Amino acid sequence: MTSLPQVPTVRGPVAVDGLGTVLMHEHVFVLSEELRQSIPENWDEQLRTDDAVTRLTALAETGVSTIVDPTVIGLGRDVRRVAAVNERVDLNIIVATGLYTLADVPDYFRYHGPGTLLGGPESMTDLFVRELTEGFAGTGIKAAFLKCAIEDELTPVVERVMRAVAQAHLRTGAPITVHTSAHAQTGLTAQEILRSEGVDLGAVVIGHSRDTADPDYLHRLIDNGS
Repeated sequence: MTSLPQVPTVRGPVAVDGLGTVLMHEHVFVLSEELRQSIPENWDEQLRTDDAVTRLTALAETGVSTIVDPTVIGLGRDVRRVAAVNERVDLNIIVATGLYTLADVPDYFRYHGPGTLLGGPESMTDLFVRELTEGFAGTGIKAAFLKCAIEDELTPVVERVMRAVAQAHLRTGAPITVHTSAHAQTGLTAQEILRSEGVDLGAVVIGHSRDTADPDYLHRLIDNGS
């Protein structure tokens, strides 16, 4: 008998048929981490953790078994904080690797990688692959998918991140979700870039597509394979 594929979650791998009812785009926490540390009076760790536990417990009681959390670098991702919440809630939480930016990348990536001052290979791709295959920073918790973002226009930085995500997908097979602007129809732009890197668009979720009622745009996304 062939075993079903498994999906990495915060609590470990779960068989696909064990995921139950899934919500596909939920953020347990979204933070500006440097500001959180600089203005500590605005953040009570125990209070916020307890609040997340209360809300997710109520969600689980409705019959939801799994949430997919696309919180990545740029959105204040802290997998250890999410794991602390998950210890108290009977819910599968699937987490992502990738980078959310609409303008610039963290300074490290500005100076490391092709065409930068210090050069070298695309270190973003290597980071994403490591978080998919080995886990986050020694936690053993593995990402299950990749995340990137584009809003109203394709900037050079956004394109670089998107291509790094595509390369990580090609190396691992991990699916991709893209934050897009339905109003600006940038889901089509994301598809074009990812397809140019050899990504099968059937492995790509075009996020925030529900923000439009334009059937022509939605059909074009679907016809392209996402």
